[in-house]
Amino acid sequence: MDRRDFLKKTCGTCAAISLGTMLSATFMDACKTASVSVYKATPSQGTIAVPASSFATTDFKLIRVSNYGYDVGVIKNGSSYTALLLMCTHAGQALTKTGSGYFCPLHGSRFSGAGEVIKGPATDPLQHLKTKLVNEDVVIQLDPDYFFS
Repeated sequence: MDRRDFLKKTCGTCAAISLGTMLSATFMDACKTASVSVYKATPSQGTIAVPASSFATTDFKLIRVSNYGYDVGVIKNGSSYTALLLMCTHAGQALTKTGSGYFCPLHGSRFSGAGEVIKGPATDPLQHLKTKLVNEDVVIQLDPDYFFS
């Protein structure tokens, strides 16, 4: 084997290993899931109610709403609550909760825990849903466009 063939083969091997490492790191990061507390809710008049006491041991709840197209992520920020529609703003795909945010398995978009775009192709942040504290419940106003008929 002459010098030229040796360089071609070793550089090609190096490039393949580097690309494989880079891609596997991206896929593995997307697979990281935090221990997520799931709360199942049935909507009533376009809203759901989540007991505020269910946030005693966690600052995040994944809400699975019956007859609704997407999950809702609820974050406790001190005494206030933020609710995010877990739908990718690029192609409408349901998002997966990862360790520090949300991941779209369709095209690879990533969103921060607050719903801001970290990596495209999505360009818009996640939709925030209105929340209010009523008695001892966090009441979330659902977007009517995503109910199953």
